[in-house]
Amino acid sequence: MIELKCIYKRYKRGLFFSKSYVDVLKCVSLCAKKGEHLGIIGESGAGKSTLCRIMSLLELPDKGEISINGEKINRRNMGKKRGIVGMVFQDPSTSLDSKMTILSTLQEANVNRDRIEKVLDEVGLRKELLNKRPYELSGGEQQRVAIARVLLANSEYFIFDEFTSALDVSTQTRIVNLLCDINKNRDYGFIFVSHDVKLVSFLSDRVYVLYKGEIVEETRNLSYAMHPYTKVLLKGEVGDADDFVNAGCSFYSFCPYRMERCKKEKPKLRKIGEDKEVRCFLYD
Repeated sequence: MIELKCIYKRYKRGLFFSKSYVDVLKCVSLCAKKGEHLGIIGESGAGKSTLCRIMSLLELPDKGEISINGEKINRRNMGKKRGIVGMVFQDPSTSLDSKMTILSTLQEANVNRDRIEKVLDEVGLRKELLNKRPYELSGGEQQRVAIARVLLANSEYFIFDEFTSALDVSTQTRIVNLLCDINKNRDYGFIFVSHDVKLVSFLSDRVYVLYKGEIVEETRNLSYAMHPYTKVLLKGEVGDADDFVNAGCSFYSFCPYRMERCKKEKPKLRKIGEDKEVRCFLYD
């Protein structure tokens, strides 16, 4: 299980005298179980990509705790544990070295030629492609190579960061079907991170909703969304997040149900039933 406990991440912006900090993640807690399909949704700027980097052990949080299969991750063991979580990036062409053949790329994950050819067949690619370079492949083929690389690394968890956004609709469908087939026995933990609400809802057993670096809702069924932001997101009506910061709810500026209390107090995640949590005073 990948478990995050109240993690924070901030980045510097500006130079020298105008330097300031941006809080990208604020006390984010979540868990991803092996065999589960987990979704994380939110608009651009919500902190999804930063969350992906931390979950895939490419960087550590500034505060909080991350553990993989019960072991806490720190700078000493981070490198050794990194292969447990594989990452499939948004644009496959940028994650594959254009100077290397497909075979050389896959051999970085596993040198066994028979194993490489077997996995290549699993992801629907011909072994004749092994001697080609990424720019000689289509976008869908490049994404299949990226998936094959994670499989060859024997990763237990796959993180898909906006994995279909660079693909045309027909290719998206084929990649989604491929993923469903690969994990039909639920051998892996799949984590789908996207702004595509319908796609994530279709693929996921459980969904976290991220807004301005905070989890505002956790649910197993987006059809019964409760947080005002989630409802607006499902309708596709959310615009660019503003930079206004107050002591209260992060969605205050846009919320159609806002109260005076929302401006002054920060709502906590509240458990609603057995499988839902929501950060909103409407359900106090």
